Amino acid sequence: MTAKILRVLLVETNSSDAEQTLTKLRAAGYSLNHRVVDSAQTMQLALTQSSFDVVLCNDGPHGFGGLAALKLLQRLELDIPFILLSHDLKEETVIHTMQEGVDDYILKGSLNRLAPSIEHNLREARIRQEHRIVQQALLENQTRMHAFIADLPGMAYQVLKQRDGKLSFPYVSEGCQALLGLDPQDLIGNANLFDALLYEEDRASYHQSMKTSFENLSFWNWEGRIHTHPSNEIKWINLRCSPRQSSEGVQWEGIMLNITQSKRAEIELKHSKVQIRELSSHIHEVRENERVAIAREVHDDLGSLLTATKLDIAWLAGRLKDQPELEKKARVIEELVDKCTRAASNISRSLRPSALDTFGIIAAIENETVEFAQRTGINCTFDHLEESISVSPHVSITLFRILQEALANITKHAAASRVTVSISSNQDCVDLTVKDNGRGIRDADRAKPRSFGLRGIFERVAHFGGEVKINSALGKGTQLAVCIPLNPESVQNSLVEPQQALFE
Repeated sequence: MTAKILRVLLVETNSSDAEQTLTKLRAAGYSLNHRVVDSAQTMQLALTQSSFDVVLCNDGPHGFGGLAALKLLQRLELDIPFILLSHDLKEETVIHTMQEGVDDYILKGSLNRLAPSIEHNLREARIRQEHRIVQQALLENQTRMHAFIADLPGMAYQVLKQRDGKLSFPYVSEGCQALLGLDPQDLIGNANLFDALLYEEDRASYHQSMKTSFENLSFWNWEGRIHTHPSNEIKWINLRCSPRQSSEGVQWEGIMLNITQSKRAEIELKHSKVQIRELSSHIHEVRENERVAIAREVHDDLGSLLTATKLDIAWLAGRLKDQPELEKKARVIEELVDKCTRAASNISRSLRPSALDTFGIIAAIENETVEFAQRTGINCTFDHLEESISVSPHVSITLFRILQEALANITKHAAASRVTVSISSNQDCVDLTVKDNGRGIRDADRAKPRSFGLRGIFERVAHFGGEVKINSALGKGTQLAVCIPLNPESVQNSLVEPQQALFE
């Protein structure tokens, strides 16, 4: 068994007593690394040059030692077990020296208690050392925490809700002054000061969120406005804290942040989106009005001119029967006029389908699906349970344009052989679905910067407060589902948030 190494500083003026002490320690199983000193100078030099586990000090009437040696050790601020060895064991002397800081007092004539005393005091020293390490680590952590809290754009706090409902703030960081305009000690002394800062319209949500967290011990996250002192400035704050059960009730620890800037940016962004959406809707409306005007001119003016031209050519051909070559030429011109008339009719219908204004959205969709099948050779089925659906003209043309865009995308990209179009309505909204069995849409295709077709569909529907869903899998086709409210005007009004007096 390896002997335990013990570093001993022996303060002794009697060489015989010194040897007796060292012999006793070796007999107790220690391997000694020791140094013997007999003056204050040599003791101080030894303590500054080396490290020791224990100081054994003579407490005789002659020479250096006793409490003088203890005072030297204390001046050096060294926490080393200090044991006095004496030939005389008087009760009053023992009591006095122990009060001064001596760890133990042992009679030189009976050193049997020396080794156990050393072990006991070494354990006590280790405990003190570990405690100092823990205290130092705690102090460093507290310093870092205070520095972190000081850099927060807000404050750290504790709030306690007792079982009788009484609120208090056991702790509030210095950031309270900058965030709330309140001295931390004032808020700690009177929790009602915070409630008085709450914006009237946000007070109910604050108390409801606290109640939910209190009852369920769930994470408390709340955003709202406050009036700060003394300038009465309106700020947005976000409090985030975790609850824990205590003997007094529920206590939360967390942070309260100033989110005024981010909230302002969020509101401005929402407002910008609404403005952009309104501009997009206005552009679509202007475009539709232009299409209606052009379609009317093509149908009425150009159509009338072509009809008159055909009548004149027919009249002319009837008078050229005696000149076969001229009559034949007249008939060719008449056929060209017929082609122009059909082309004008197609142009007019594509610009603004007459069936949409005359017979409604279902008839317009049915005509469009029939023409799509004839034009592309793709089997196209139209399912509808209702003969007519009553929607506003704006919703009606939006649904029709979405159908045209969807069918155009199928023609260009889907490589489908079958398409199903369906429309239905309930008391809240109208649903349009276009489904194909084509190759499907990849996520990369949806994210293309110039994918304006799908983006236009989303913008058109969003303007009315509707919803668009696209379900697609490679090789398994695509389904486009659109839902638009039957009363989009009220929805549009709700989308435009009033610019409240949030930041004064």
